[in-house]
Amino acid sequence: MQFTRTFVSAISLIAATAHISAEVIGNHPGLPSGYSFANITWIGKVFENGSDVSITGSSMENIEGQIREINPDFSWGIQSHVKPAIPIQNDETHLTCDPNNIWWAQVFRINEGIEYLKGIKGRCHVGPGPRVCTRVSCSYKSAISWCNDNSYGIDIDCSLWSQYAQDIVDACQTHDASSRVRGQKFRDNDKWNMLVGFDNNHC
Repeated sequence: MQFTRTFVSAISLIAATAHISAEVIGNHPGLPSGYSFANITWIGKVFENGSDVSITGSSMENIEGQIREINPDFSWGIQSHVKPAIPIQNDETHLTCDPNNIWWAQVFRINEGIEYLKGIKGRCHVGPGPRVCTRVSCSYKSAISWCNDNSYGIDIDCSLWSQYAQDIVDACQTHDASSRVRGQKFRDNDKWNMLVGFDNNHC
C-alpha cells in the first residue's frame, strides 16, 4: 500500500509539473495557447487615382501612420473599388465567450477599436498558419486580433473585422459595473477567426 501511495504521488507530481510547464510555454496575454503573432499587410490605394500598394505593419493604426507619411491627405473613402463585405448572416460561424488563455478587455476600449475599424477599407492579408494572429487594433491593453487557421496566407475585405468584433461584444460583454469583454468568433468555411481580449504586449 505504501508503494502504491508513493507511485500515485509520483505520477501526480509529474503530471502537475508537465501542466505547469505547458502553461508557461504557451502562456501569452494576447493570444490563445498555441497561437503566434504575425504582421498584417494592407492592400489598397494611397492616392485616389493611384495603383494599389501593399503596406505591412503591426496593426492598422501602424499601417495608417505609414500611409499618412506618404500622403498626409489620405482618406479611407478613396477605396471605392473594394467589394462590399459578405453579410454576417450568410456566414457559417460559431462564437465562444471563453477563449483559451485570454483575459478580459475593457468594453469601451474595444468599442473605440470597432469604430476605428468601421472606417477601414481595402484588402487585408495575413501569412500562413495555422494558429497565426495579427492585431488589427490595440490600445490601452484592449485588442482586436485576426487569426488564420489555414496553412496558407489569406486575404479578406478589411471591413469584416468590425462586424465580427461587434458580434463578440454583443454576445460576450459583462453587463455589470466592470463592463468587460472577451471572445472569439470563427468563420468556419474559410478557417479564420476574430479575437477580442486583453493584451499587454506593447498594446
